[in-house]
Amino acid sequence: MSKSGAIHEKRVSVQGSWRQVVEGLFQMGWSDGLPVIPPVEEAVREFVEYTGRAPDEVIGAVAPSYGEATVERIAANAVMAGCRPEYMPVLIAAVEAMCDPRFNLDGLQTTTNPCTVALIINGPVRQQIDVNCGRNCLGQGWRANATIGRAVRLVLMNVGGGTPGPVDKAIHGFPGKYSFCFAEDEENSPWEPLHVERGFKREESTVTVAGVHSTVNIGLSSYNVIDPMLRIMANTMSYLGSNNVMVGRGEPVLIMTSGHAALVAEAGMSKAALKRFLFEQAGYPESGLPRPMVRTERLSIVNGIVKPCVKAEDIMVVVAGGPETYHAVFAPTFGDTWQATRAVRLPATQSGAIESHTYKE
Repeated sequence: MSKSGAIHEKRVSVQGSWRQVVEGLFQMGWSDGLPVIPPVEEAVREFVEYTGRAPDEVIGAVAPSYGEATVERIAANAVMAGCRPEYMPVLIAAVEAMCDPRFNLDGLQTTTNPCTVALIINGPVRQQIDVNCGRNCLGQGWRANATIGRAVRLVLMNVGGGTPGPVDKAIHGFPGKYSFCFAEDEENSPWEPLHVERGFKREESTVTVAGVHSTVNIGLSSYNVIDPMLRIMANTMSYLGSNNVMVGRGEPVLIMTSGHAALVAEAGMSKAALKRFLFEQAGYPESGLPRPMVRTERLSIVNGIVKPCVKAEDIMVVVAGGPETYHAVFAPTFGDTWQATRAVRLPATQSGAIESHTYKE
């Protein structure tokens, strides 16, 4: 950071009442369609200073305009989204991850698919900043989940240029494009958590970005027996409209509850064995494909069955949500994206913990 700690970005002055200020931010195109908190210099400076990093440090170039996501720009969007300063290390890791070339953010930002950047948070930071991994973890009512996900969307628009219409060509979109952020329920999972599976230490905190294009509820209230339960999950992963099936690759996401995970573990299945079972059972007969879909150079076909990905290891299994076994969630992905994970780097002088900690199991 410079000796003065100066904020280097261009200033914009908006005068008038609070209503006029909010309306002015709408007119400047800084909003995602909801009111934003004005990113006044004092607030942005506080967010930057929390990180211990220079305001002009470039975290990544955000596609498709490849605007430079500096710490300061991320901070400004975090303020607008309603974040707390303690969320900044997670946001920085998220931006690092989504700028990974394999993630294909350019395609994700400009496609007609209803795609979004979903964040999956692992490690101690989940509890330190109170990210929900339990009931309604994909829904409303949790500040960290809502505002961290929203801040990423604002970065995608304000830094990456992903504005609806001219650039973001989504035909319908879906509500997850406002915010999609949750944590894994590591404490109630019988398996190693996602970030350990992806090569990090359990005590590390990480953010994994996934390019999802919807969520599909899997109703399982009548199936508390493992074999039919898993077959229904596999069947849901196989629907023909999914990009994973149509493109023949990618890393489809299955979100299971701790109840499902316990049943699978009690049956003696590891996470790897679970993925193999799902892959073997998933798919659609090639012989039954509508004629326009018979493009074997794109589809992933094993023994006459069209699969939702190339291999079992590509299925991403995450444990989250309430403990009941009534529902699971399938999140198909863009297909041309590969998930990316980055470590959360907490400032040396900060624990990351928020005041009045209210984390719930």
